[in-house]
Amino acid sequence: MSDPFSLKESVLVYLDRSGCLEKLSEDCKQYNDPQQDEAVYRFCLSINPSDIIEVDPELGDFVLHDPLKATKLFQSVCFLAIKTLSLLEKIHTESQVNVILKYTHLPPFPEYTLDLCTFPRGNGLLKPVIVEGLVIAMTRVTKYTQGARFLCINEDCTCSTGYYHIRVHVPGATESATVRNDFSCKICNSQLKEDMKLRALGDKQLVELVPYKALNLLRGNQQPSLRYQSVTLFLRDELCNSMEIGHSYKVLGIPAHVHQWPHITWSIEANNIQSWEPESKISGTFQELLNTTVCSPWRFCAIAAHCFGLHISPPGLYNTLKLCLLLSLVQTTSDLKEMFHGLDILVCTNDSLILDRYINTKVNFNFYFIQLQNM
Repeated sequence: MSDPFSLKESVLVYLDRSGCLEKLSEDCKQYNDPQQDEAVYRFCLSINPSDIIEVDPELGDFVLHDPLKATKLFQSVCFLAIKTLSLLEKIHTESQVNVILKYTHLPPFPEYTLDLCTFPRGNGLLKPVIVEGLVIAMTRVTKYTQGARFLCINEDCTCSTGYYHIRVHVPGATESATVRNDFSCKICNSQLKEDMKLRALGDKQLVELVPYKALNLLRGNQQPSLRYQSVTLFLRDELCNSMEIGHSYKVLGIPAHVHQWPHITWSIEANNIQSWEPESKISGTFQELLNTTVCSPWRFCAIAAHCFGLHISPPGLYNTLKLCLLLSLVQTTSDLKEMFHGLDILVCTNDSLILDRYINTKVNFNFYFIQLQNM
């Protein structure tokens, strides 16, 4: 293992090459307001794991497999940079620098992709992973404690003033892990009390994510005996309100075991969020039909409507209804705001049985995203 000084040197080299050092300088300017006094100063740094591996493979291993240790290294280097360059005079101790590492992506290997259909097992280090799924529920935005300052009640102790005892939120920690009344001084072992005037608050939101395969249960066909379980995502600060119910997302996050005695809850702290669309698979025969009838704007539609639901009614009947049901499935835009507004259909009939069967057949097709442009 390399010595800490060598690792910190590699961190500084990466910060300089990636432009994070310049961003750190810009972020310090917003805290230079003389009327603004805080105990903890938060800095978000976007990091590319691949670039870090090129600078120092060992540092890259920490970034990919031990995020807490990597954050500690970046925190130490950022503090030294701030003090050396005199970027922010309000910072007196390293603990006041709260560094958040935002991963741009992860290596495209299976071990960094988490399948929500397979519950993770093991008690090893919780490394960043990518999860894909559908949002089914979310809470309103609430507050949580980003960081707090504690003072020693022993007036003769050096920690009775200053910024020696700072606690900040880490992935997987509960509110009581950041703010409690039973912390003790690391020098004289006296009780610590919080300086309530300098508590830093942030936004928090909880989101329930399920695997996209869970939608197969809505098809109405006989399904295998599988159990789909959702996972709770913690969105914090700038990530709040970045997801919507019913939309699919690819989330880069850090799994964590939240200890709430006597229970242990498994959740994921979101680190980066991207919109995601499941891959649509069109059969070769269907694609060949589309290529053959591309010369006419209506021939493909007529053949598709004619073949739709042949097991329900004889060919040639309900063609208008079948065409409307098929049109309600087609999406011709990639705009996420418009993808969830389908075609509304009003049907008046005396034979509700046939209509019900056609609608059930149409529901089975809802899980295939057929992109038909310029029909």
